[in-house]
Amino acid sequence: MLGCWMNNVEVTAAAVDALEACQIDYILVGGFSSNAYGIARSTHDADFVVVVKPGQLRALVDRLGPEFSLDRQIRMEGITGSVRNVVTYLPSNFQIELFRLNTRDEHHEERFRRRRREKVEEIQREAWLPAVEDVVIQKLRWQRRKDLDDVVSVLTVSGPIIDWAYLRSWTTKHGTGSLLQELLKEVPDLTGMDEES
Repeated sequence: MLGCWMNNVEVTAAAVDALEACQIDYILVGGFSSNAYGIARSTHDADFVVVVKPGQLRALVDRLGPEFSLDRQIRMEGITGSVRNVVTYLPSNFQIELFRLNTRDEHHEERFRRRRREKVEEIQREAWLPAVEDVVIQKLRWQRRKDLDDVVSVLTVSGPIIDWAYLRSWTTKHGTGSLLQELLKEVPDLTGMDEES
């Protein structure tokens, strides 16, 4: 029945529960991570970075139940070279994207190492999130308009707690420092933020 369908937030919460029940190491990234540190927006998928052992993906989908389908085709993500699997919640076609931790990408590893256990209000769960700086760094790498809007949102809300030296170090390595400076012009009340001195 239509009334029994889960909404996108409930599907994401169910994915977090299943990942933890299956003891799969993960971080919740993408739109849900920027929502946690910034101004919430709607998102059409839930992105996770995962470290999976043989058999754990199948166990995850079994745990989620028959309304979820695993696409066994592995897809490539172009920016970091990560591979991903997609799990689809069939009633709504909402996708859970499971990016494998890419040990060949230095920031991918660092982001996972710095993850934090936080209460994610949107899904009413504790979950593993990247640190706020790593959300900004990754979204600057993607450079899609929605990601750049997320950067402004996160800097607006969480700018005062950001480790600016860490952020500048990675944006220099990735060649995104000038983009960050442009986006900072869109952030209200920059007092005390990103001080170079």
